[in-house]
Amino acid sequence: MWGTIRLRAILQVVSRSSSVIITVLGLLVGGLVPAQAQTKQIPPEIQAPLSARDYPKAEQALRRKLEGSPNWDLGYILLGQILNQTGRYGEAERAGLAAIRLRKSVDAFMVLAVATMHQQKLNESIGWLEKAASRQPDYAEIYRVLGLDYAMGGNFVESEKAFRRAAELEPRNWEVHYLHGRALYELRLYEPSEKSLRRAIELNAQSTRAWTALGQTQESLYNAAAAEGSYRKALEFCGAQTRECAWPLMQLGFLASRRKSPQEAAELFRKSIAARPDWAKPHFYLGKSRAALGDYEGARTEMETAARLEGSKPEYHYQLAQVYRRLGETRKAEQHMARYRTLAGLERKKNPPTEFSNP
Repeated sequence: MWGTIRLRAILQVVSRSSSVIITVLGLLVGGLVPAQAQTKQIPPEIQAPLSARDYPKAEQALRRKLEGSPNWDLGYILLGQILNQTGRYGEAERAGLAAIRLRKSVDAFMVLAVATMHQQKLNESIGWLEKAASRQPDYAEIYRVLGLDYAMGGNFVESEKAFRRAAELEPRNWEVHYLHGRALYELRLYEPSEKSLRRAIELNAQSTRAWTALGQTQESLYNAAAAEGSYRKALEFCGAQTRECAWPLMQLGFLASRRKSPQEAAELFRKSIAARPDWAKPHFYLGKSRAALGDYEGARTEMETAARLEGSKPEYHYQLAQVYRRLGETRKAEQHMARYRTLAGLERKKNPPTEFSNP
């Protein structure tokens, strides 16, 4: 059991870049549900667009209200939540700080915890969570955000503990079971991971993410047929050409690659890119599939796109070096190999942990 005062005692986070985790898991936090504020304090002209998730309209109404009522701390909290929800984390942090200058509250601390987490200021984020826990120790959202902080810092042991605590406090929240399953997967505890992910699916049978994560766990348990079924189930719920389809499509591409079907794999990776063109990984794996088919010009195009979108991945530059050698472009091959050695050396020095393997 986690105690209120013990949050800081177990913190050993080292901040690092982890855009994959931010992209996916950022959607799971910072919801517009104050822990303590009474909705009757929110004027109808603000509550209506909030309820409809019309965040631009709600933001405009909040800013007008705050101009006339600058001491309204709940207004800054709601504004901070909207800013977190829409990816403007620096502004959200300023709104949270404005709120706590007026009144210290769990909701203001949570706005700050989410905003600083997304800015990679993980220890600051955990400090805000400690302040929230001192006021409301059994608030599940504290442990959910704490788990994300630890995951982004690469400490999946503590991340798993935090998500497990969140699930104990909020057992019918599918997202915390999903996150717990993901942390267990990263720890290679595949059978417990499968159990947590199946619980998430029991609570939300239409979650593309939960079905895809289950498929990954099933692959790790050497059940490729079940994994393919889970990925195809995920596709039933994400709709055509939506961003969430990219992950299960890419996983199906991996299965096709392992079956030595590069043409099928390439088509699945193309579909993943169509669903989410700004994600580097499917570009990279489409490049590998094209290279396997002997299309080195196509492979170069896709791998260059991957390196442009996520230039810190050493394997992207290594594979580009091989492709350029095949194309007879020795100078570019040497450039990418040099870049690979530099990035690989940095990774060895940092000894980076595994990331969540989802978009």
